[in-house]
Amino acid sequence: MSRPPRPSRRRFLAAAGAGSLAALAGCTTAYSTLPNRLAYARTRRRSIPTVPAPVYATDELLHDLVDEAGEYAADALEVWDEIDDHDRFLRYGRPRLEHAAEYAEDRPWEAPTTDAVRTARGHQWQAASGYAYTMARLGEFDRDPTADAEPFLERANDRHAEFEYVTTDPATFLAYGRYVEHDLSQARALLSRRVDADVDDQNDDTSRVERIGSLYGGVQQNRARIDTAETYHDVLRERDPVSDGTRFDETMADARTVFHDRIEDLLEDREEWFDRIGGFEDDDVGESETGRRDVHSALYSRSDYGDSLVGDADRRVDRGYAVYGTVELAKGWLFLAAARAERERIVSEDVDVLDSGAIDAAKRDAVERLEAVLADDPDLLTLFFAEEAQSWIESGDRDIERSGLDDEEEDWRWSQANGYARYLLARGVLERIDEAVAVATGDARE
Repeated sequence: MSRPPRPSRRRFLAAAGAGSLAALAGCTTAYSTLPNRLAYARTRRRSIPTVPAPVYATDELLHDLVDEAGEYAADALEVWDEIDDHDRFLRYGRPRLEHAAEYAEDRPWEAPTTDAVRTARGHQWQAASGYAYTMARLGEFDRDPTADAEPFLERANDRHAEFEYVTTDPATFLAYGRYVEHDLSQARALLSRRVDADVDDQNDDTSRVERIGSLYGGVQQNRARIDTAETYHDVLRERDPVSDGTRFDETMADARTVFHDRIEDLLEDREEWFDRIGGFEDDDVGESETGRRDVHSALYSRSDYGDSLVGDADRRVDRGYAVYGTVELAKGWLFLAAARAERERIVSEDVDVLDSGAIDAAKRDAVERLEAVLADDPDLLTLFFAEEAQSWIESGDRDIERSGLDDEEEDWRWSQANGYARYLLARGVLERIDEAVAVATGDARE
């Protein structure tokens, strides 16, 4: 286990006088972190499997989005230099317009994954906003930037009402349906605020032309979200036709009941856990021999993500997004259950400490479990959860990498503890994906 300097060494440095202590401060930091850089190199080198995308849009959608982004960017850049003095802190300035134009030219995606769609939509939004701002600065934007908000909102409402909870393949339905309702929920919420937005809002600190850019870009961005939701819906129905399916509403409601029953117990346990963390010995920075408090605090804090997902899921369901809410509730249960199980395991094995071997083992186990999930012909909902776990392993790597740059002992311990916590949660989630999918799809009951 990598340890900070022993108390005897610190007393020696203190006795050497203030001048000597200051001179040796850099050496003290190197003494405590250099061994860890070597020990954790093995952890960082462990490769993480790539998870196949669970959900795809279409190349046609992506090309339409970047065509639009490229046209907006080209029109704005053509006249950008005619503006003498741009607003400060402009969110959609020339560099972002140029980036959008380059993306439209290169079209670097390999497949129409959800990540590729989000990237393309981001460029479309920046380019549309920059275009409207530029034209407004030149006095050539002669339309209401929110004029399309109401018809787009009506279109989103129609798509939401038309989405039938019917399936022959629950895992595919939940994976795709989650993205359909995610984009529709965002579009409806944001467009409803744009319908009555006032370009001349006196409570807004930005200039009028900036507001024109922001409002126009926001409306077009949410139209793109509706386009995306429609595309996901069309792909879903090609794979899972309504004509062959049965109603899935009751199954989802039953699944949510099961998850809520389990989550209630987990949340009560979290309250007790929080109190126990407060009882750990609060050593001075640099004096802790174990980092036990840091490990428990990090695992508790990172797993709070699951608690947030539960609250969000309930709100989604209340607003009519039962698929979105069911999947998010399942994910919330996964993280809360993983947190408790991993906490109990590291305590029983006495590895709830900052130990290079324990941290490396946590990542190794997470990677091996991810490999096992991918080798078992996973359905799309399993891939959705596995993709989430993979991202947590990658985040753990970034925390461990960051710890090598921390000069303060407290910062070093916290980065290490967060990396460890992310590996633990990924491992715990991967261990329970089959159970989450079984409950969500109606293949398991309590």
